[in-house]
Amino acid sequence: MGRADNAWSRWVVLLKIVLPLTALALLSSIFLLSRTIDPTAAMPFTDVDVEDRAREPRLTTPEFSGVTNDGALVTLDAAEMRPDPAKAGSGTATDLRARLVSKTGDSTDVAADRGKVDTVAGTYEMTGAVTAVLSTGYTIAAPKMAGLLDATQLDATGPVKATAPMGQITADAMQLRSDPAAPGNHLLVFNGRVRLIYRPQE
Repeated sequence: MGRADNAWSRWVVLLKIVLPLTALALLSSIFLLSRTIDPTAAMPFTDVDVEDRAREPRLTTPEFSGVTNDGALVTLDAAEMRPDPAKAGSGTATDLRARLVSKTGDSTDVAADRGKVDTVAGTYEMTGAVTAVLSTGYTIAAPKMAGLLDATQLDATGPVKATAPMGQITADAMQLRSDPAAPGNHLLVFNGRVRLIYRPQE
């Protein structure tokens, strides 16, 4: 028993010396092997000009959505929007896109170079090269289109040029509304000097 006790005692004494030294060596290696941080190095997320953003506030990739009074879904998104400091809830946008989907599944996709959005009034206006593509087979181009966020309404002011399943259409204006005779459907109307070049499908 005496030899066993002596061996155990020597082992305990040895561990009391070795373990603290091992811990000290591990701690030292952490500091010796760690990389030096350069405070002057540029951080990877500092590409944004903070001063420019503070001077001219803007929203990147904003998105608005709503449901119209006839159950259609309206969504708006843009590459960038600059709020109007003089009017709350409104601003100008670039690469503005609108999508209107009726309860029956018919869709209208509108794209423009720029536009204006007023969430308080529930309106949007698209200018530049404005193009509307309807799932019913119409593609409409106009210099200006305006719509509502809470109702199925899209107005285009001319000259309006459209490619339709039956041919080419030119007009002074175009209106897209909810069809009162068929709830959930959209009604497309061309106004003014309307001209149709009929091209029957082969």
